[in-house]
Amino acid sequence: MRCPGPPCNLGPHCWRDPFGKKHYRLRTHHLKTLIGLVQQGYVLDSHDAVPDEVRSQLYAEEQQRHERRSTAASAATPGFPPITITNVMPSPSNRSPSTPLTSDTPISGKLHSDRASVNIPGPRDVAVVAYSEWQRSNVVNEAQKVEYTKACDATLQEMLDLEQVYEDQDTDFYIQQGVKMGVARRFISDIPRWAELYRIAYNERGEH
Repeated sequence: MRCPGPPCNLGPHCWRDPFGKKHYRLRTHHLKTLIGLVQQGYVLDSHDAVPDEVRSQLYAEEQQRHERRSTAASAATPGFPPITITNVMPSPSNRSPSTPLTSDTPISGKLHSDRASVNIPGPRDVAVVAYSEWQRSNVVNEAQKVEYTKACDATLQEMLDLEQVYEDQDTDFYIQQGVKMGVARRFISDIPRWAELYRIAYNERGEH
């Protein structure tokens, strides 16, 4: 479980997420868990073989760090006015059901039948963190990476999951949380594409 490179400066041991390629530091308690599994006969021959229980633990710890940073940022900004979000139902659309949704599709063109395309297995909060890391891995600009982290924090703070986010198509929610428009639109529109990749990898690990 040594870092496969490029060096991540997290220490000699890490786990590289196959989705976002993010490196997670493996601490003593993670390594003890892996050693125990190997001693019981589990074959750990690559980073992709890290079991789901350890992955979930790493994702959960990353989520906790996000939440602590978000809480610290809120405490450092006293007097921030509360945000009121008004949900306005869109008018019916004449768009054909066969027309694919894109990031430019207006809210009024969204069909409820599309919910089936974003069924995401596993813990919902873990999926939000994994999705955010995948988005961050697709940009090199540090400012954009920060915006995706802000979108993730806002989602978790309101206890939303990705299926709800895609169903709502509410870019204004993220914009009002300070997320740039382009990132807000991308954070919503890319969910089906990521969900398909996530389901494939999840099933390949033997989950149902």
